[in-house]
Amino acid sequence: MAKTLTRRDILKFTGGGILGLMFSPLPWKLLDDSSIWTQNWGLTPKLAHGPIAEQFSHCTLCAGGCGIKARTVSGMPYSITGISGHPISYGTVCARGLAGHHMAYHPLRIVHPHMFTGKGSDSAMTAVSLQSALDATAQHIRETRGSIAILDQQPGRAISEIYKEFLSTLPNGIFLSSPSNEDATLLAIQAMVHQQKSSYGFDFENADLILSFGAPLFDYWGTPGRMSALRNAGTPKIIQVDSRYSRTAMQSDEWIAIQPGTEKYLALGVAHLFLTEKLIPVRNLRSAADFAAYGKTVNEFIPEKVSLLTGIDSGRVREIARTLASSQRPIVVSGADPGGGPFDGETEKAIAALNILLGNVGTSGGIVSRFDIPGYKNSSDPIRWSSIPDHSIGVLIVDGADSGYALPWSLVQRKLIPNEGFIVSLAPVLNEISAHADYLIPSPGHLETLQDIPTPTGFPAGTFALSTPLLKKQEGTTDSVDVIRELSVRLNKQLEIPTQEALLKQKSAALFSQKRGSLHIPSDNSILPIRDLSSADDLWTKLTEGAVWIDELLKQTSVKSFTIGLAAVEVPNPKQGTNELPMIAYGWRGATSTAQISPIMSKVFQETELRAVNGTVSVNPTTALQYGLSKEEPADLSTINGTMKVRVKVDPTVRPGVIEASIAPLPNGIETPKHPAGNNILNLCEVTNDGTWRMTTAKFLKV
Repeated sequence: MAKTLTRRDILKFTGGGILGLMFSPLPWKLLDDSSIWTQNWGLTPKLAHGPIAEQFSHCTLCAGGCGIKARTVSGMPYSITGISGHPISYGTVCARGLAGHHMAYHPLRIVHPHMFTGKGSDSAMTAVSLQSALDATAQHIRETRGSIAILDQQPGRAISEIYKEFLSTLPNGIFLSSPSNEDATLLAIQAMVHQQKSSYGFDFENADLILSFGAPLFDYWGTPGRMSALRNAGTPKIIQVDSRYSRTAMQSDEWIAIQPGTEKYLALGVAHLFLTEKLIPVRNLRSAADFAAYGKTVNEFIPEKVSLLTGIDSGRVREIARTLASSQRPIVVSGADPGGGPFDGETEKAIAALNILLGNVGTSGGIVSRFDIPGYKNSSDPIRWSSIPDHSIGVLIVDGADSGYALPWSLVQRKLIPNEGFIVSLAPVLNEISAHADYLIPSPGHLETLQDIPTPTGFPAGTFALSTPLLKKQEGTTDSVDVIRELSVRLNKQLEIPTQEALLKQKSAALFSQKRGSLHIPSDNSILPIRDLSSADDLWTKLTEGAVWIDELLKQTSVKSFTIGLAAVEVPNPKQGTNELPMIAYGWRGATSTAQISPIMSKVFQETELRAVNGTVSVNPTTALQYGLSKEEPADLSTINGTMKVRVKVDPTVRPGVIEASIAPLPNGIETPKHPAGNNILNLCEVTNDGTWRMTTAKFLKV
């Protein structure tokens, strides 16, 4: 008889310690340090005998929306590859996407609504009816004294508009996205410019230089295939400013090693040189509403001071500024680390402002404006987590889509009303947020339902594509749009919310009515202008067969006026005489927990060592010697949030005096000297008041 599952159990499972308690209709048994199916032939999904065919769709496991080709037997997929010639994903699919059809059978899958009997860690998870789950949610929305928030980690979809419309009917509705936005630079620029708001993209293909502040460009950022194609072409030149010798740093033309947490000071130092050495045209500054205040701020960041703060030679700081200014089509970009989280808002502003100073916003080869996608509202952007008052959210509904980026529970917890916050999770698999939820209303799994694909991060033109079902939708799961419709009825809101298919058909029809852009047909890699289609139904049919619509490029207009809005910059005083070290958290998109990847892919982490498992930290040999740390031996790592046993790796590419900590799946419950069991390192990270956790002060207790 199966054990009753508790909150504590789920936290263990989502960390990697899966013990064989399954909710999937296909109950796998996950054994320590072994793949599932090779040990359980009797439980292996059986493919039916029948015709072999190909189907085209798009991946929804993250916001990249890569085109995929599925080989099927009697309609059931048995392998997934990229679509050769796809204009957005370039035929590339990440490891997670290649095994995406496994997610329907994930051991953490749930296919019926559940609730927890209480708030404690020993509270049991028990099955409930959909009606009772919806009734309880509606009651808490009516009675809460706090805000009602919806967390949508893939904004830009049709359901995102439904969420916003529903929240607009509530006096205290908040639309949230992941705190780790890949398009942080674009959002910062959008907030700075005064002209009519529009969305932006990166014209990387026509740029001659990319200066990246920590953006993991070659680790599944945006659309992985696009970035790989750029790298293979050898243009543009890419300079990576990074506190780690990351995969992107390895593949860039230059790596500039920077002291962690000092990226803002380098950006201000570059701006200082732009102004004092008159490296940029005066016309680029005339329209800055707050130029006097901004100039005063950057004035003190002379190269010598920046060098002391960042660890970068003052001559190199000057060289960076001059290289940017002499480039014809430069782009400056910042980016969140999938495990380590985002930069703070002021750092993002300081970095984004360099683009405006360079005059590359609204120009080819720079940051380009895009048409709004027909049928989609150009509505407000998600609210930053740092702008939400602590202890203010009474009800939180978490959409089932996944950003692929880490989300520390401590950040969510800080925003909830203590002992009153009510959480509803719509995720199809159990994850850390599920472990803290009050009700679970599972949505259909990956490739089980019709969805639209948002325009990938930074793409220079709007796109529209569908993820069409390749697997049968599990009974007991509920589309998110149906959840909102039912809640609207219970709350007496006069909202007309169509079905998911009807909603997407409306979007497709609006797109057809504009007669703009063209379709890429995956079956033969042909391009079909929208104006050549006979009807909206014809467009819908092609979209459901895997076609992707790409908008026309917008004629660019340079920025006429802007406000940078940078706050006064305070330089922290370094701590003296302490044995504490800065700990840098890092990870890989889509692989920050066991719940996000197919269990069979966990062998990549467990056996190959190509990716460090959670619980692994790396230090420089000099740091290891200083603290008496032995290679591959366990040690106790302590932060303000607790202590855990970690595996120490000694790596000469790590900066001296720094700890690099992997946010990744734990090794499925095994406990050995190389893989000590314990907490998730993400839980050790300190979330600051500005909603970041990139760097945490840590120390080794055992030397």
